[in-house]
Amino acid sequence: MKIWEPLTDAIGLYRTESCPIHEDALRLAEFARIRPKDRVLDLGTGNGILAIYSEALHGGTYTGIDVEESALQLARESAMRNGQTISFLPLAVMDAPSFFGHGAFDAILMNPPYFTEGDPGARALARHAEASLLSDWCQAAFLLLNNGAAVTLCYPASQLAALFRALDQNRLAPKRIELLFSKDTARLALLEARKLGGDGLTVTKSERKLCL
Repeated sequence: MKIWEPLTDAIGLYRTESCPIHEDALRLAEFARIRPKDRVLDLGTGNGILAIYSEALHGGTYTGIDVEESALQLARESAMRNGQTISFLPLAVMDAPSFFGHGAFDAILMNPPYFTEGDPGARALARHAEASLLSDWCQAAFLLLNNGAAVTLCYPASQLAALFRALDQNRLAPKRIELLFSKDTARLALLEARKLGGDGLTVTKSERKLCL
């Protein structure tokens, strides 16, 4: 059963048990720096929460891709009810550079898959396979971005070393990090990385605690 969940006074999102609303996506959209003229791609859009919420906050022209058609249909229905013009396409992340063309976007948003100790069977997946998946997403982002443009993503704070390796391998330079805390422990990192960017990194701590 799908349920309509307001995100702001003006827009909302359809959610289901298999496509819930996660706080990390909302915080990521708020952290992102998007200009009204930007062409923005949401990699692994799911039910469209990043694209829908970010468009409402910042403006821009958005496209979301995912391989799950049921999630994409929720995203389309949400955008239509909100009066938003967002394209949601059935497409794998690694197929996106050839589909759209290199340098097709001014900004990318992504919440890449990751595994934690609490995930059922998570450790049955080899760590090198997880690192390879993350690197694949970073490679796709590099190819899809204009030179100097940014990808904005979130990742567990405890796994930042793996994220930095994947970014470095794909010539994406971290420029901003905001750490989100639950109690006294950093749980989530919001990060902006620029294609072919130089040195210089700003690290901040969010004053808002994670609810989870």
